[in-house]
Amino acid sequence: MTNQFILGLDIGGANTKAALIEFSNLKIIHSFSYIEYFPFWEKTLNHIPKMLKRIVENLIIKNKVTLKEVDFISIAITAELSDAFPTKREGISTILDALEQVFDAEKMFFINNNSKFTNFSQAKEESTSIAAANWASTSLFLGKFVPKCILIDAGSTTIDIIPILNSVPVAKGKNDVERLINHELIYTGGLRATIPSITHFVPYKGKMARISFEKFALVSDVHRILNHISDEEYLNDTADSRSKSLENCYARLARVICMDLETISKTELDTIAKYIYDEQLEIIITEIQEFMKDLTLRKPEFNNEPKFVITGLSAGFLIKKVLQKLGYRNILSYEEITNIPDHISSSAFAVAGAFYFQL
Repeated sequence: MTNQFILGLDIGGANTKAALIEFSNLKIIHSFSYIEYFPFWEKTLNHIPKMLKRIVENLIIKNKVTLKEVDFISIAITAELSDAFPTKREGISTILDALEQVFDAEKMFFINNNSKFTNFSQAKEESTSIAAANWASTSLFLGKFVPKCILIDAGSTTIDIIPILNSVPVAKGKNDVERLINHELIYTGGLRATIPSITHFVPYKGKMARISFEKFALVSDVHRILNHISDEEYLNDTADSRSKSLENCYARLARVICMDLETISKTELDTIAKYIYDEQLEIIITEIQEFMKDLTLRKPEFNNEPKFVITGLSAGFLIKKVLQKLGYRNILSYEEITNIPDHISSSAFAVAGAFYFQL
C-alpha cells in the first residue's frame, strides 16, 4: 500500500484538535498535531472557516505538506452542542458548510454514533448521527490494538467511558443523553468545570462555607494551584479574563467564598483547592462504580481484572487516581499502546487512525 496522508479533526465546542498522520502498511510513519482554543459561543460564522484555514497553515503547510497531498480528512464533531447554535442540527449544518469552504468534500468522512464513517453528502442528510460521536472513533482505533478493555478519555470538559469488546465499542448509549444516563459520559473535566458543579461548600477556618454561585473561578484554577497542569496546559479562557498566572488563580479561587488575597491566605486556599479536587474525584468514583456495576452484569467478560486504557489532558490526575482508589491496577496509556505522541490531541489522532483502518 502506498503512503497516505490523513488529516484527523476533532471539532469541539471549546477546543479543535487536529492531527496529520502519514501511514504506510498499517504503521504511522510521521505524525504532527495542533490544537486551537476556539470557543464557538464567542465566535461568528465567519470565524469558523478562518480557524480551519489556520489548521491548514499550522499543521499541514508548516510541516511541508500541501493540502492537495492530503488523501482524506476524517472528522469528529462535538461543537454542535455549543449554545452558539439554536439546535444541534443547525450546529452540524453550520460546521459542514465551513468545512466545505476549506476542504474538498469528496475527501471528507465523518464518524457516526454507529461507529461507521459516512461521506459528506450522507453527513448532511443524517446530521444528528454524526453529533458527538468522537467516542466511537477513539475506541475503534484503540480496538485495533487492544480487543477487550475499558477506554476512559478525560479532557478539558467531559469524561468518556467506553467499553471495547472484540475490538469494537459496546457502549450502551449512542447519543449524549443516553450516555449521561448510562454513566458513559461524565460532565466534568480538568479545565472548564465550574466550582458549583463540583461542590456547594468548601472548608474555611474549621467550618464549611457555602460558596458563591458566580462564575468567579474554574476547576482549571484549582488544578493549576495543585500543580496538576502547567500554564501551557491551561488552554481555556480564565473566568475573569485576567492572566493564567498562579497569583491570579489564587485570586479567582478566593472570590468563590467572596474573599480576596488581602483577606485569605494562600495556605487556606491550598486547603480549599485540595477539597474541591477531592470532591471532583468523588463524583468520578461514583460514576465509574455505577458504570462498572451495569457493565459487568451485561458483559461478564469484564468481571475479572478489567483492563483500563486512559487518555486525555486530565487522565493522569483525574482518572488514574480514581481507578487506583477503586483498587484497579491494570491501567495502561492510550498513547503508549497506539504509538501516538500527544495525549491532548489523542482524539484527532484516533479519528484519523480509525478511518485508515476502515479503508
